[in-house]
Amino acid sequence: MNCDRCRERPARYHVKRVVNGETVREFDLCERCAAAEQGELAAAMAEPHLNIHQLLAGLLAGGGEAGGAGAAAAVGARCPRCGTSYAEFARTGLVGCQACYDAFGDQLEALIRRVHGKSRHEGKLPLRAAASFRRRRAVDELRRELEQAVAAEAFERAAELRDRIRALQGGADSGVVGPAAAARGGS
Repeated sequence: MNCDRCRERPARYHVKRVVNGETVREFDLCERCAAAEQGELAAAMAEPHLNIHQLLAGLLAGGGEAGGAGAAAAVGARCPRCGTSYAEFARTGLVGCQACYDAFGDQLEALIRRVHGKSRHEGKLPLRAAASFRRRRAVDELRRELEQAVAAEAFERAAELRDRIRALQGGADSGVVGPAAAARGGS
């Protein structure tokens, strides 16, 4: 992919301008155009790269709301598989093995939520697929709510959810069993 500005050199940097939380413009630049057009970007590129482990260790060392009382209680906690302590994780920003994510799960989730604002990765989608993906995600969530409503025998709520699922799926028969059909044992 070539630079969006000069259209000659290969783009090495993806720049996204965000104003008030909304993406205003995205473009790809080569090094020369990035330096010319984006003085701040050029200065940031010249500095040493951020070490994510140091960032995590710094956030953990700051304590505060990242883990709160749970983090303080976990300082003595150790991973049952590799023996990494929470204190060691807080100092280095590195976990010892995959079991550390379970052992320090609550503290890690609080940290991730503090850094990213949420603890569930949402990622980026191609514009063509985004609407379809969001619709599938909404249908999946509504199906979980439907199952809970049927289990709680909240049949009016279940009927609303069934109708919303059908509307999202374009009125096609979704194979979702409504509460009355569930009581009869089928569709």
